[in-house]
Amino acid sequence: MDKSLKFYTYLVLILFALVSIYPLFHVFITSFKLVDEYIENRVFPPAKWVLDNYKVAIEQGHLLSYFWNNAILIPAAMLFYLFVCVAAGFAFGRLRFRLRLPLFLATLFLMIFPQMLLSLQIFQICNKLYLTDTYLGVILVWTAYFAPFGTYIMATYFNSIPYEIIESARVDGASTWRILSQIATPMALPMIGFLVIIGFQSMWNELPFSLLLLQSMEKRTVTLGIAMIQGQYGISDPIRAAVIVLASFIPILVFLFFQKYITTGTYAGSLKG
Repeated sequence: MDKSLKFYTYLVLILFALVSIYPLFHVFITSFKLVDEYIENRVFPPAKWVLDNYKVAIEQGHLLSYFWNNAILIPAAMLFYLFVCVAAGFAFGRLRFRLRLPLFLATLFLMIFPQMLLSLQIFQICNKLYLTDTYLGVILVWTAYFAPFGTYIMATYFNSIPYEIIESARVDGASTWRILSQIATPMALPMIGFLVIIGFQSMWNELPFSLLLLQSMEKRTVTLGIAMIQGQYGISDPIRAAVIVLASFIPILVFLFFQKYITTGTYAGSLKG
């Protein structure tokens, strides 16, 4: 590649990186500004860094309570989500049974419906089952909505595992459950790590179902709490930025911890074994 072309290529990439990163940087520096300084200085870092916005965000925004609700809801929902995705993905990807293809296509068909289109029907079902304003209702709805995509990912991955491995295990007398738990699942750990990121981010940022099902303030999630704070208190931009920074901290940590699985999960299942 010509040196001048290489230089301009890197220059364009750096500009795109700066454009992508600056909104995050802007939110971060805004969270440390007083309201008066933010009015006069919206672009550059603050002359005096203050933590008052974070104190107000935690106390007035009840973020600790919302974080506690997420700490209950998301791990429980992730267990259901991963179990359904791994078990169903293994069934569709490696087992042979009647109606396998129609059921798999029906699962894929569920992926096309947006949340807002399903919200009313899901609320009516949960209301009849007395699952509104309960953790269990949100856990089941999250699992049902996000599992089809995870099932598709796991089915694609399990389909790439050589069938001879499954057959040899059956010859040795292993049951289907034992093959899934002791052979297939350990082989799929990179893809499961990928699903953890996708599922965690989706559940952490989910709003429509939480808004309908969690009616009491004590059970709100972090995302729902942030959405309701503006309407209740009319908070300023620096405090809102502090709330966003606090709410983004845990998802960023999860992403950094599991980021190695993103590349692995992207290429896993692309080649036949």
